Amino acid sequence: MNGTGGLKAAFKAMIGWNRLSEARKAAGWRRYYVWLYRRNVAIATLVCLLPLSLSYVLRKSGSDKHQINGHRYGHLYSRYLTRLKYRRIRLLEIGIGGYGFALGGQSLNAWQAYFPFARITGCDLEDKRGLATPGTRIRQVDQSSAADLALLARQDGPFDVIIDDGSHLSRHQIFTFLTLFDALVDGGVYVVEDVMSSYWTFGGWDGVHIDDPAFARTCVGWFADLARYVNFDEFESDRGIDPDKLRVARQIGHISFEKNLIAVQKSLAPRGEVAITRLRPAALARSAGTAA
Repeated sequence: MNGTGGLKAAFKAMIGWNRLSEARKAAGWRRYYVWLYRRNVAIATLVCLLPLSLSYVLRKSGSDKHQINGHRYGHLYSRYLTRLKYRRIRLLEIGIGGYGFALGGQSLNAWQAYFPFARITGCDLEDKRGLATPGTRIRQVDQSSAADLALLARQDGPFDVIIDDGSHLSRHQIFTFLTLFDALVDGGVYVVEDVMSSYWTFGGWDGVHIDDPAFARTCVGWFADLARYVNFDEFESDRGIDPDKLRVARQIGHISFEKNLIAVQKSLAPRGEVAITRLRPAALARSAGTAA
């Protein structure tokens, strides 16, 4: 038996762990995870002003967003969020994490440790209000509910950063984006995490094989099509136009596709109701001649 295992066994024997009911064990684990979270909040308060890299903060906070043998989202987040470190931003994360007795909150700890002046909102389908701090609000939200998302936007928006780390179901990811993108400030960033579920056809996921026409209805397929709409003002006609995609495309600066991650940055100056008209070849020829 190694030293750590021996200490754990001795501690359990001391408190009579094996004689406790399952309900008392569950309550004990919950208290432990709340204590662990509070300890990390205290550490975050001490280090938040330091110029630490975001990838490092995510890794040390235990967030699965950036780990050596896991996701490497920290690189993209650094590109988008480093400029916001010392600003008074509003950050929303959907999905707090936590499995079994664990409450989650590792990513909330990372945002608290990186953004000293941010107002952070975390929301989850489960009640995680025990993770609230002076700078972090916790909401219980069903991301498939239009009413819940609208209330969230009214209470805590508008947001500089929105992160969807929720159910990872395509239908929820698309619905949440369409509902909350208007609650993002101009120049803000909207991130959809863990979009590998678009390819998963097992275990209750709503993914589709990439050669299936229905792949267009997955999160990755839907956003890939949305990328075509960024140049909507070059369309020659409005035939077959998706009004939802056109509506949000008018506000998009650019879309980035990374490994298991999609990021959309809102334009600093959203384009207005530009008419979609068919351009005549003669007009294009004159334009080309002028340019020459």
